[in-house]
Amino acid sequence: MKDIKCDVLIVGGGLVGSVLANALQAVEVSTVLVEAKDPSRLEQAGFDSRATALANGSRRILEQLSMWSSLDAEAQAITSIHVGEQGRFGAVRIEASEEGVEALGYTLENTVLGRVFWQALDAAKRFHCLAPARLVSFAAGEHQVEAGVEYAAETINVRAKLAVAADGANSSVRRALGIDAQADDYGQHAIILNCATQIGLHGRAFERFTAQGPLALLPLHGQRAAVVWTMGSSEAKRVAALEDNEFGARLQSVFGERLGRIRRLGRRDLHRLYRIRSDALSGPRTALIGSAAVNLHPVAGQGFNLALRDVATLAELIADELETHGPRADPGAAAILEQYRHWRALDQRKVAAFTHGLVRCFGLPGRCLGAVRGLGLLGFDLLPGAKALLARHTMGMAGRLPRLARGVPLKAPQ
Repeated sequence: MKDIKCDVLIVGGGLVGSVLANALQAVEVSTVLVEAKDPSRLEQAGFDSRATALANGSRRILEQLSMWSSLDAEAQAITSIHVGEQGRFGAVRIEASEEGVEALGYTLENTVLGRVFWQALDAAKRFHCLAPARLVSFAAGEHQVEAGVEYAAETINVRAKLAVAADGANSSVRRALGIDAQADDYGQHAIILNCATQIGLHGRAFERFTAQGPLALLPLHGQRAAVVWTMGSSEAKRVAALEDNEFGARLQSVFGERLGRIRRLGRRDLHRLYRIRSDALSGPRTALIGSAAVNLHPVAGQGFNLALRDVATLAELIADELETHGPRADPGAAAILEQYRHWRALDQRKVAAFTHGLVRCFGLPGRCLGAVRGLGLLGFDLLPGAKALLARHTMGMAGRLPRLARGVPLKAPQ
């Protein structure tokens, strides 16, 4: 059995894990990344590529990691957000110009993000990638973590000072640590697709709450729109299977004519929606980030942005440990993990409660409740300071922010 020793073991090389691997290059720790899929087979972005909404704080993180310059040309700025409820008066409109910023956020295809993140790792030093690979054992002790990894027809024993679970909502690392997670099944699926519209979005994003669930249209590079349409699971499966003409007519009836005719429907994908909240954000010599810690409903598009703040926080704590203790630094020390838990817990709870509350509030039927929601949206739109507060949360600029999210490097220039 081959042995590999490193400072940090990252389990999961998706968008979150690969960003963390890049962030750790700035602090010069040795890193091993284990990923189930072959990163060399990343698909090229196209009409049907899934998209992610990036907050301004997330852009700052990627800028400080020297990756935004490779993303900028294909990023679509979101200059306004319109939030309303189908068939009700009242709406909230957030404008970038009113908040004194060029954009409230950006949309990018996941394939573009993945390609750029992995290409940046091609030049990484003190970095070793095991992919495609499978975690077959995991044990965290007092002084190190030991993981058995099945790779290239052999089992490799990886020993690390710190392990990071970036392996998603059904995290195998979380299970191996014996950490429970609370699940809220919304009984919903999201139909995800791209489309074109007769009238371009031109930077406008729409979030429309319907009796079945929220419907979001986000602007995409290349005159396209990304659609995330939520409804009850059985109905979602039925609607997703409709012929294009029927599906387009149904989507049009729900969204309305604000963008003219909806046309050129892309491939439709179905995703079950549930919230997962880990009972702990860390275990012995292990930190949980991204969906391994909190998995959110896609309403308001906060999941990946929350995960990037996990990444930026953990990388900052490791950088500070190295700055303070030099060669004696221990990135998996209990004090670091305690700081990580304390720092990230409030942000995760607030965002999880916010998205959960939106789903529950707008999912409740009834004429009286609908009228109250309409008044609430109208009042929120008119209340001084309320929109600015919502905008700061939407842009990922509220609460205690790690250095990267503030546009500050992890390490001071030498």
